[in-house]
Amino acid sequence: MDKSSDLVSRNKPDDKLSVDNQITKLSTLFKKMGTKEIILSDDVVFSGSVLKTIIQKFNNNGISVIGIRACISTREGYDYFNQNLLLGLKCGILMSRDVIDQICERDFYYGIAGSGISVKENYQIEKAPYFKPFGEPVERASIPFEKERFFSISCLRRSILLWEEIERLNKREIMTFELPEKITLSNDNESVVKTLKKGLITCIR
Repeated sequence: MDKSSDLVSRNKPDDKLSVDNQITKLSTLFKKMGTKEIILSDDVVFSGSVLKTIIQKFNNNGISVIGIRACISTREGYDYFNQNLLLGLKCGILMSRDVIDQICERDFYYGIAGSGISVKENYQIEKAPYFKPFGEPVERASIPFEKERFFSISCLRRSILLWEEIERLNKREIMTFELPEKITLSNDNESVVKTLKKGLITCIR
C-alpha cells in the first residue's frame, strides 16, 4: 500500500480491487451466516491506519468490527481502539511509550518475498525495501534522518552478500525479473547484484 486508504493484497499485489473484493465476499458470507459483528486480528498494530480503513470498508458492507486482537501494539493504536471499539484491542505485548518502532529483518533485504512495502509505480504495484535508493527508511522504519545514508549502505552491502552467495550456489547470474516481486527503481534486464551495486554507488556518492 502507499496510502492508508489505498490497500493492496499481498497475495494479489497487482489487483488494486483485491482488498475490496475480499471484504465484499467476506461480508456477504457473514450476512448469510447471520453474523453482523466481527473481531479482526493482526500481528502488529501501530497507528492503526490500515485497520481503520478495513473497519470502514466492512462498515460500508454492513458488518461492524467490534474488537481487535493483536500480537503487539503501540500505545497509540491501543488507546485509539479501546476508546472506539466495543470490545477494544487486546494484545500479547503492549509496547512502552518509549518504543519508536518494531521492524522485520526481511524488509531490509532486496528481493526477498514479502519484503518492504507495496507502492504504485508506473501504474503498477511494486515493492520497495526500507532502504535507499529503493525505499524510505526514515518514513517506513523510523531510522533517524542523519543515519539514513549509513543505514542504507549497510543494507545494500548485506543484500549484495546474500545475492552473491545465491548466485554462487546457482552457478549463474540471477536477474531482477526472476524475483518473486518487482522491485521499484529496478531494471528487469539487469542482474540483482548489478542493480544492488549501482544502488550502493548512488548512496556512497
